[in-house]
Amino acid sequence: MTPRLHHRRRPGRDRAQGQMIVIFALCLTAIISMAGLLVDGGMAWAERREAQSAADTAALAAARAIVKGASATDAARTIAATNGFPANLVDCAGVTHVNGSVVVNRPPTQGAHTTALDPVNANDYVEVITSRAVHTTFAAAVGQGCWMVSARAVSSIGTKSVAKCSFCSLNDSYGNHTLVLKNGATLRVDGDIVVNSRDGLTGDSKVSFDGTTCVAGQEAGKYKGDFFVCGDGFDIFGTGGTISARTISVTGGWETHDFNIAWADALAEVNGAPCPLHTQPLGYSSPVANVCLGMPTIADPLNDSLTPKNIIPVPPVVGAPVAGVNGCPAGASIPTGTAVAPALKTISAGSATICPGTYYGGLMISGTAAVTMMPGVYYMAGGGFTVTNSAAVDGTAGVMIYNSSGSAGVADTNPGVDLVPAKTKGKKDTTGVTLTSNAGTNPTVGQAIALTMQVVRKDSGSPTPTGVMTFYDGQNPITGCSDLPVVPGSTTGSVKAVCNTSWSTFGTKSVSSVYEGDPVYNAVGGALIITITVPAGATIAPITINSTGNVKLYGGTNDTYKGLVMFQDRTSTLTITLAPTSGASGCTDDWLTQDVPDVAGVDPPAACGALGGLRGTIYAAHDDALVYITASGLADLQVIAGKIQVDSNADARFAFTPQYFANGSIRLVE
Repeated sequence: MTPRLHHRRRPGRDRAQGQMIVIFALCLTAIISMAGLLVDGGMAWAERREAQSAADTAALAAARAIVKGASATDAARTIAATNGFPANLVDCAGVTHVNGSVVVNRPPTQGAHTTALDPVNANDYVEVITSRAVHTTFAAAVGQGCWMVSARAVSSIGTKSVAKCSFCSLNDSYGNHTLVLKNGATLRVDGDIVVNSRDGLTGDSKVSFDGTTCVAGQEAGKYKGDFFVCGDGFDIFGTGGTISARTISVTGGWETHDFNIAWADALAEVNGAPCPLHTQPLGYSSPVANVCLGMPTIADPLNDSLTPKNIIPVPPVVGAPVAGVNGCPAGASIPTGTAVAPALKTISAGSATICPGTYYGGLMISGTAAVTMMPGVYYMAGGGFTVTNSAAVDGTAGVMIYNSSGSAGVADTNPGVDLVPAKTKGKKDTTGVTLTSNAGTNPTVGQAIALTMQVVRKDSGSPTPTGVMTFYDGQNPITGCSDLPVVPGSTTGSVKAVCNTSWSTFGTKSVSSVYEGDPVYNAVGGALIITITVPAGATIAPITINSTGNVKLYGGTNDTYKGLVMFQDRTSTLTITLAPTSGASGCTDDWLTQDVPDVAGVDPPAACGALGGLRGTIYAAHDDALVYITASGLADLQVIAGKIQVDSNADARFAFTPQYFANGSIRLVE
């Protein structure tokens, strides 16, 4: 009998195989879960990036809307919707939250600019939070079927640092026509027009208007169709001429001729309320003028001692550009003038690249030249800046043209007073304040000059002053002349300090000095106008744009001079002229149009495209300095000047986009 062989399974092996199946199942589940998480996580990360992009653009749109007086929420939701974030949010539970996809907060509710952390400036920021549900694929197998994705962005609004007025005529004399349109020109400003002229106020020999009441009139006889409202601070001549803006404010009165009209979209405000005086001219029924009369004058917004953070300093003299140095291309066209031997740099043909720096003798671009300007500050030390004939200029990288020389004129502000700290109650005032120059008031370029400030004690019973003195060129401390300790002066009880300096550029300088005071005496200032003699061969010339070529100039991009495209010395009475035409057939009237979007279907860009133009702030602050415009088109342009004239049938519309202007600061901060 053959015995049977029985194969006996080992219990341990069976258990091991069973465990392996379980482990494999668990691992497979984990692998699938991890793969699902990776796939869905990548999708969620992409969604998060989209949410952040939508929040960024919506925050910037909200800030711009606030500056323009529009709804920040509407602006943010409109642009967010185009980026895939509609107003309503459907969460992971399927619940609809009305307007929950895009939330706008001013001030922000999180971060560094909440009311709790930034109580003074919190309202200068706007926050946008975007949210939406993301439905997963693989992660749903492990109970993660939906994730919420959100992003946040904060933009500065920048309304404090940018001058509210888009067109500011700073001349606050009793003179008329400080803003004037001639020969049928039209002007539309999507911001605010401010005219400081006191013409018509009590004290004006022509008209008596006490600033609170006036009689509207329609003059007869001399002209037909003259609308006269209490004065003649601004005026319009020529059939078809108009002025309109978001708001219009004038310190005195205003007038028009030839049945021309002026109107504002809304009344300007005084202390948070609509202006009380806005008389409608007789015989002038529509549109409603809304021109505010008797308004307070505004200070120079870029040189106001009450807002020192907004003061734009005069750029330093940094020397002529050098090819191959400091980012200037090796083949750049370089000026040859020096401080003692200035020479006008002229480019009249061919293509050339130029670099920022000091141009001793100025710069002229003429003929058929095509010039590219590297970004930075172009300091014209005499000779001015001229573009003429059919020359083309590309300054879109961000440039500022500073014209340092000009006809001699007394500064509109007294820096020696503007820079003086406020008096302290109980302290004494010094006497006999003087500021003198040992070289007189007409030294030459490079001549050594000793400026001396002296103050005297109040009386024989008072102590001699102590402390320090600082000397300024405009608003800028003179190198080596800050906080100079006082020493005994020329008389008993007097003290003085001496600043040894010189100037490498000619022109009129507004020099000042400040005695900073001590425990007994208040601070006090002195001022002196010095005109550095024009060197032989040099000329004084203005900024003039008069070319049929494509001239494009955009304001600077650095922090100090951001947005400034033209800056004329504050003591200069020269005229800045913008009188170009375009060589393009049928487009001769729209030179200003350059990459500016149409505004609500009004005055669209020329059909033949971008022709040239400006973007930024033009600044010529002296009371007698004039900005003269005969160019038409649509531009992001701000003008701050003593006087402004728009002429020769110009049809100009100026957008109000503060981030392009001086001190503009609309930007993402969180």
